[in-house]
Amino acid sequence: YLHLHSPDARDFSADIKGLLDGGQTVILDLGNATDEIRRYFADLLCEEIFHHQERKFVSNGLANHFVQLYFEEAHNLFPKNDNDFTDVYARLAKEGAKFHLGIVYSTQSPSTINKELLAQTENFFVGHMSSQDETNVLAKLQVQFDGLQEDILHTRTQGFMRMITFSHRFAIPVQVNKFAAEPAR
Repeated sequence: YLHLHSPDARDFSADIKGLLDGGQTVILDLGNATDEIRRYFADLLCEEIFHHQERKFVSNGLANHFVQLYFEEAHNLFPKNDNDFTDVYARLAKEGAKFHLGIVYSTQSPSTINKELLAQTENFFVGHMSSQDETNVLAKLQVQFDGLQEDILHTRTQGFMRMITFSHRFAIPVQVNKFAAEPAR
């Protein structure tokens, strides 16, 4: 992977942590990377951010600063091993809140996500799923989706979702509209 290195490269994890501490949004697009590269950088950065926030917690330096991590196609990153609760993603799910860390992830394959990590998930937004096995896993994990499997499989209305939140422990149908940014005035 030498061809991917820049001679001007700096400590990117320090740069990213500095931007996050400054309240900035950082987008790391690894969509075109190989699985090996994607996992390496995602794991490395998540570990760095987790430990950075943990150090701030220990020194009473969190204040009112929160970091939200977003993962697209989480089944490519999160481990399936249901017996391993020590990797960074499981730690983010189990311990992240006290360090002001939250995670949002999307997947079309809940069966490939560690069950403990799924059990720590508070809010679910479920759109269309195309596998009966996946809807059954979802219903087994969150009983509020039991009985909705066929509807989830057959509904294809763009933006239509079923939502379970921390404050509402039953599936609520919602229509999500496409976000259209308006120019600043």
